[in-house]
Amino acid sequence: MPDFQVLAPTDGNLVSIEQVPDPAFSERMLGDGIAIEPTAGFIVAPFDGKVVSIHKALHAVVIEREGLQVLLHVGVETVNLKGEGFRALVEAGQTVKAGDKLTEFDLNFIAQNAPSNLVIMLVTSPDGAAIVPAPTGPVKAGHSFVFSVPGVSGENSPVATQATQWLSSRTVTIFNPNGLHARPAGKLATLAKQYSFPIEIVKADSSADAKSLVSVMGLSIDRGSQVFLRAPEDAPQAAEVLEKLITEIENGLGEDVQGTNTSAANTQTASSGALTACDGIAFGKACQFSDSQFSFAQTAANPAQEQALFQETLKTVQKEIETEITAADAGTQEILRAHQELLQDPFLLEQTQNQLQSGKSAAAAFNEAVRASIDVLKKTQNRFLMERISDFKDVRKRILEHLCGPGKARTIAQDCILIASDLLPSDLSLFQGKVKGVILASGSPTAHVSILLRNMGIAAIVSAGENVLDIVDGTDIILHASQAVFYTDPSQEKKEEMKKLYDLQILQQQKNQQAALHAAATQDGVAIFVEGNAGKEEEAAACAQNGADGLGLVRTEFLFFQRNTPPTSDEQHSTYQSIISSIPNKPVTLRTLDVGGDKPVSYMPLPSEENPIVGLRGVRNYRQYRDLFIQQIRAMLRVKPAENLRIMLPMVAFVEEFLEYKEIIEQEKKALGIETPVQIGVMIEVPSAALLAEQLAAHADFFSIGTNDLTQYTLAIDRGHKTLCGQADPLHPAVLRLIDLSCQGAKKHGKPVAVCGAVAADLQAVPLLIGLGVTELAVGAASVAPVKALVRSLQYKACAEAAKQALGLQSATQVRELVKQNFVVHQ
Repeated sequence: MPDFQVLAPTDGNLVSIEQVPDPAFSERMLGDGIAIEPTAGFIVAPFDGKVVSIHKALHAVVIEREGLQVLLHVGVETVNLKGEGFRALVEAGQTVKAGDKLTEFDLNFIAQNAPSNLVIMLVTSPDGAAIVPAPTGPVKAGHSFVFSVPGVSGENSPVATQATQWLSSRTVTIFNPNGLHARPAGKLATLAKQYSFPIEIVKADSSADAKSLVSVMGLSIDRGSQVFLRAPEDAPQAAEVLEKLITEIENGLGEDVQGTNTSAANTQTASSGALTACDGIAFGKACQFSDSQFSFAQTAANPAQEQALFQETLKTVQKEIETEITAADAGTQEILRAHQELLQDPFLLEQTQNQLQSGKSAAAAFNEAVRASIDVLKKTQNRFLMERISDFKDVRKRILEHLCGPGKARTIAQDCILIASDLLPSDLSLFQGKVKGVILASGSPTAHVSILLRNMGIAAIVSAGENVLDIVDGTDIILHASQAVFYTDPSQEKKEEMKKLYDLQILQQQKNQQAALHAAATQDGVAIFVEGNAGKEEEAAACAQNGADGLGLVRTEFLFFQRNTPPTSDEQHSTYQSIISSIPNKPVTLRTLDVGGDKPVSYMPLPSEENPIVGLRGVRNYRQYRDLFIQQIRAMLRVKPAENLRIMLPMVAFVEEFLEYKEIIEQEKKALGIETPVQIGVMIEVPSAALLAEQLAAHADFFSIGTNDLTQYTLAIDRGHKTLCGQADPLHPAVLRLIDLSCQGAKKHGKPVAVCGAVAADLQAVPLLIGLGVTELAVGAASVAPVKALVRSLQYKACAEAAKQALGLQSATQVRELVKQNFVVHQ
């Protein structure tokens, strides 16, 4: 059967769906498709078929033929225009021929009053259909082929058999500002498709298949409409499913629905998956921030000239980044060097050259090459690699700014709470003291932009959900990032409450900082060492200045990334010596190289792995790269004074593994003539290591528990997973039990136990960690003072009793509630 051919609905330039500045379209949440930069103010039928529906705002039309439904959507957020600038030329149910005009629109009006005037084409049925797009470039309405759909049948889509007995949900009122338009209708359809039985949405005397975006839109469900859901009475768990779905409708299906009776007035909280990127409280007005958009020709009049232009631009941008590196702090330098590396990436440059040779303009060629690179990363489904997508977007922005001039970007309001789907590191240069807080719909606390926000001290949360993108500009917001929560249009009482909390936090921070240089112990005399985590000399110095009792974790990987050859032993030694010297007379724990399939380096080629997180990491690479390991050990052993040095081995899962590499360290120590004892420890981040803690403690000098990895391995949840990461709480009783086993095993041999994961700085976790027997907490420089202050307020006996209770609970939620009931903890 030949593929179904679809023609252009308007004149203009065909572009990829990724260029649409709305994740509902660009991330194919509503279906696969393409977009067109229109040069004409009309859309035509892309094939012979029937008009299924026209939205009352006239911006969206659905055409159907032979089991294929295509949504034609003019612009982004044009539903807000309520039909202004549009004129319909056909009616729902009308049969049309390819090329027949469907609607007309004012191109300039839409460009001025909406974020984008792109004409978007999505295949909404059959479900999950993937298109084969035509090459990007100029297209003519009704004539140019834009995509095909393989495997579409010649028959109409099957319709569910009418159930004789229906079970209905309760009735709810729609409070979405524009009713159930494409985005919320698509969300409902996606949720309903999870269930095998028919589900219908009913408005007055009309009903529609809830699994069909088109059918839901066809009901013209407006704000204020009342609807209910129904399913076959004999469907499995029908009542529970209907209640779950009707609650999603009631809550807006991802859109802001202020005015409902389902939540407290004047209050909105982030979704359950929201995560703290940087602690703090911030007050301001909402400012929606969208990506810069660039206009450029797709083809080149003079290919040789475009080739030269691209090469010159590449050199210019490389020089710019080099200049920025000299003036940047250590964390920013690392990110900028990563961008330098990307601009030298062979795949990216090869793809660009291929596009240039096919006749593309320099801008179009590089834009397409970046898109291809991002597609490669997406297919890996690897969290660490996919976090680099924003870096590719950032270098694209740099190059296109030179080739096209500044893109059309939104201005940033003074003293705002900035809201975006995600941010690029370069976007932060636009902040200029205007941004008080940041709320991101997506993102990760470990992404580059989150690191930079922490460096800037801007309160921020990430992974807050797509509904935040519907908050209206200028809305009053209070962001309590420490709790991953925010309040829209807060009442005067809420403002006063949060202002008092903010003032108290500032005062407490000042007091804590003054006392941070002194040792910390519980009120009943149990000493707790609060150490720093560092990756570079500057970070180590900051820890020392903030009162750290040593360095509990020095990540040595920074020396090995963004380079083509490994650092020499002398180069490493110089760096390690500088770090130890920056915090004199205190213990420093250097972790040996922790890289692998999830954090690759070019000169350590490793086989491709389907699940690198549980593959070749840490010590598992040392046998193959023995010389590299020995060079690092020699560099570490040469630091002075040797008595301050502690060496820690990562990703140890077996006792024999630790003994093998401990013996190599002892041999190298003997070869160097070093007689001073050097402590050699184990990083407990694999459940097997925690379960074998007593056996390991017989040979190791200390333990350091890496709770980030221990949590993801214990709960089988990738800590970067978009939908599951919110459940990866290190205070889950299962994780606490492994920490307890580690402490018990260490205690039997008189060995100290540190925690170097993020939970060490979680003030709700600190009492339980102390109660379980942890003796050292390794945290970031900024957390040293508040953690020490909390330790001084605690009774060890109370901590131990609470920890024992926590081990018997069922969930992390119960554990955190236990802490709230027993301890005064100010986040």
